[in-house]
Amino acid sequence: MRRFSILHPLWMAFYDGAIYEDVARHWRNRTFLYLLLLLALTWIPATIQIQNQVDEWVSREAPFYIDQLPDLSLSDGELSTSSAMPTILRDRDGTVLAVIDPTGRYASLDDTEAPLLVTRTQIFIRGEGDQVDVSPLPEGPPETLTREDLYVIADWTRTLVNTLLFPILLVLSYAYRTLQSLLYAYVASFFTASNGGSLPYRTLLNLAIIAITPAVVLDTVHMLMESPLPDWFWWPACVLLSLGYLRFGIRVTLTADSQVPAQV
Repeated sequence: MRRFSILHPLWMAFYDGAIYEDVARHWRNRTFLYLLLLLALTWIPATIQIQNQVDEWVSREAPFYIDQLPDLSLSDGELSTSSAMPTILRDRDGTVLAVIDPTGRYASLDDTEAPLLVTRTQIFIRGEGDQVDVSPLPEGPPETLTREDLYVIADWTRTLVNTLLFPILLVLSYAYRTLQSLLYAYVASFFTASNGGSLPYRTLLNLAIIAITPAVVLDTVHMLMESPLPDWFWWPACVLLSLGYLRFGIRVTLTADSQVPAQV
């Protein structure tokens, strides 16, 4: 009979071997529901942070850039605008981000420090080492993009993020963490013998799901940090942490009362 609820591993996985023993003997497939709960809880603060950033950008930054743009019309590979002058798009520091000029005043990027130039028929993009890529504007039926359209797109982006970001992150992370647990369980099957016995693969998988709890929680904290540690350090550290907790859970399970069989 289970001793602990589905909530207990959220904190007990950090320090208490009893939760690993209980999971190994009694939880069966309950760990997959626990993994969903763990990921849902840990994605909430990150999702809120991203949504707030997008909302702030749409409310404050987007109007600053949209209001600099004229109405754009593209027809048969030729661009025209509602302005008789070249449009120079700048950021808040005054740095030139792009030039839109169907008038012919700017013929190449040699005429500007901008990384992007759109002329009447071509797009110039400055790459590394001052290399410039030139592409023709796409041909097609007449299309017009107005400021009102850009505001609608910005609001649509905010709505899309607020509605779909959380479920998308949850589904993708659930698939990733499940595959990760499957791999950890497979790796663990090679070192269970060093702990004086063996465990069924399904038991190892259940233990692996609990063992990744500290890494998942700490990874969320790391994600929310203003200055996160570099990936080359953080990712291996999380792998070693999870494998360490998995080894700990296996040892606790194998050294428990041998008269209580592991759940198969």
